[in-house]
Parts: sequence; structure tokens; C-alpha cells
Amino acid sequence: MVYMAVYIVMPKLGLTMQEGTLTKWLKKVGDKVTKGEGVAEVTTEKITNVVESPADGILGKILVSEGDVVPVSTPIGIILAEGEKLPVEDATEIDTTGTTKSQERFVKATPLARKIAKENNVDLSLIAGTGPGGRITEKDVRKYIENKINVKKESPAVVEEDTDSVKRIPMDNMRRVIAERMKNSWNNAPHVTENIKVDVTELVKFREELNKFANEKFTYTDLIAKACVLAIKRNPVINWSIEGDYIIQHEMINLGIAVALENGLIVPVIKDAGSKSLTEISKMIKDLSSRARENRLSPEEIKGGTFTITNLGMYGIDSFTPIINPPESAILGVNRIYKEPAVVGDSICIRQVMMLSLSFDHRLIDGATAAKFLMDLKRILENPVVLAL
Repeated sequence: MVYMAVYIVMPKLGLTMQEGTLTKWLKKVGDKVTKGEGVAEVTTEKITNVVESPADGILGKILVSEGDVVPVSTPIGIILAEGEKLPVEDATEIDTTGTTKSQERFVKATPLARKIAKENNVDLSLIAGTGPGGRITEKDVRKYIENKINVKKESPAVVEEDTDSVKRIPMDNMRRVIAERMKNSWNNAPHVTENIKVDVTELVKFREELNKFANEKFTYTDLIAKACVLAIKRNPVINWSIEGDYIIQHEMINLGIAVALENGLIVPVIKDAGSKSLTEISKMIKDLSSRARENRLSPEEIKGGTFTITNLGMYGIDSFTPIINPPESAILGVNRIYKEPAVVGDSICIRQVMMLSLSFDHRLIDGATAAKFLMDLKRILENPVVLAL
């Protein structure tokens, strides 16, 4: 029989994607599949996507286990025609009923890679190949061996055992990405946070009036997002970023809106928010937030942000220090609205106020520049009619 196997590969789900985590197999060896049918789930950059079968047939072999991280284009499984068998290439021979005749994996590797792996007692099936068609190269094997040595060196001498009161669980891909990005942001960008109190009495009334007559129900996040766009237009440096020794002057305002999920945080992006009306921004925030919670965002919808808003007001927070979402240079923290007595003219009255917390990269944004942005934002929110213009 002519071998007509078709590889399922780790897809490239975005321009910058280099690797992905195979989080779940939706099919098992021996299952029938049709072209375009979901066979596995992969996660990258906090987004989970379904990998579709490239052909009709049988899932004849699984090459990558759940939880493995592999480069894009790496074969993760093999589709066979019904009745077709895998060839024996130092590997498992499996028929289409899923019967395994050996416990070794089907792998593609160069002769030198096999020699080095054998000399170092390395299981080739644990290595992601970077050669043509996912073939494992000498470099792949040496890198794997080096990484194992480094992990061993960095491992603590004493590891606390699980007990009734202590349980160690591995980070999922989302938490791992968040941890790495936040650590890099804090280490690379000198964070400064400035806070400003805003009288939002008129903003509260404005929102109530809008929601009485408009088909679209507006949230405070919607109004603040539009206000940020207007303030950024007056202070464009807030929208810039640093890349090595260069300052990147972004023309478009790509507004990130932080969305809390059950197991982490994700920041979908409103592209070119500077060209959109309040109603358009409101609709996009609702759509992106809804799909973020349902894990239905595409990789491109969480990339390219130039400024982020994160709102903790619903949790009763008065003030906090948000961490910049790299490669951006600033992030706005939104806090709760509360009442306090204030002097207006010669009278004391009750006003509704809110603190805004702006964290910024001091390499690029000076304290006075950040303060001017916050003052402009304050003026806009205290005169909210401009948001509808």
C-alpha cells in the first residue's frame, strides 16, 4: 500500500506566534475524522483554538501529548486512510483500530540526531523537531539535553511534598503567560503611578440620561474609554512605545480593555478606537468582553494594543497600581465611584467622585506629561457632553 498519511501540525495562529501548547485531544487514536472537524485544542497567548483535521480518515497516531509545548508547524498527529497502517520507522506501528505494536513514538529525525539521542539516553519522542516537516535535528537534541541540565541545576535541593494543607499544581498556559509578561514588564519598565480625583457627578447623570433614550446601554467603562481616546489625541506620547533604542510613534489608538476570566485576565483590543464613536466603542467592548469570557477571541484580537484600561471599581477598590501591558507605555486603572462632601461655590454639597490611577513607563513618559493627560481626562469626564460629539 502507498503510504498516504497526512500530518496534523501545530498551526500558526498569529504573526508573532512561535509555539503553542496542546491542551486537549478531542479525538482518540482510531476515531474517524472528517476534513475540517476539530481534533485538538491548542493554547497560545492566552487564547485557546481548535485544530481542524486536514483530511478525511482515521486518527492513526498522536505525536504530541496533552500539556506539551511545541513550535508552530510541528506535527502533532497523523491522519490515515481506513485500513492504512503506519510504516515502521523506529516507531510504533498502529493500525486504524488503534492497536499499538510498540511503545515507541513515530518520529522523524536525522541520523546524527538519533546517534546523539542514543548516546545520551534521550527519548526522541519528547523533542519537538524544527527541521523540514518537523524532523528532529542534531541542534534540537543538543538543546533538549542542555535544557534538562539547566533545569536540574535550578531545581531546589528540597521540594516540599504535597500534604493535606499544601498542594502544588502546575501553572496552566494562561497563568504562565500572564506571569512571564508581568515579570518582564515590571523588570524592564520603571513604573510610576499618578492618581487623580475626578468629580463624576455629571458623568453619572449623563449616563443615566443616555440609557433612558438610547438603544445601547452604556457602562462607565464605555464612557471612560471614549474619554481616554480624546485625552490621548491631546497627549499622543501616552500612545507611544519603546522598542530597543527606538521610540515607536503609533498613529492609531488601539485600546485594550482588560477582562477578568475565571482563571486569569485577557486584554482584547479595539483597533483604531480614535476613529470610532461612543456607540461603536460601547458595542465593541461588549462584543469583545463577551467572546473573551466564552474563549472565542482570535489571536489577532488580543494583539497590537497601544493603551489599556483596567477597571476594578466594581470590586470597591479606591486606588491601585496597575502593571503596564507590554509593549505599551501606559495603563489606566479605574476605581470605584463614591460620595463625599465637597465645597461648590460657597456651599457644601454631596458629590460623586472617583480616583483614576495611571501607571506609565518613565523611560518614555515624564511625570508632567502623565499629569497633563490625567488633567485632560478629568476635564472631559467632568464635562461629559463632549463624549457624544
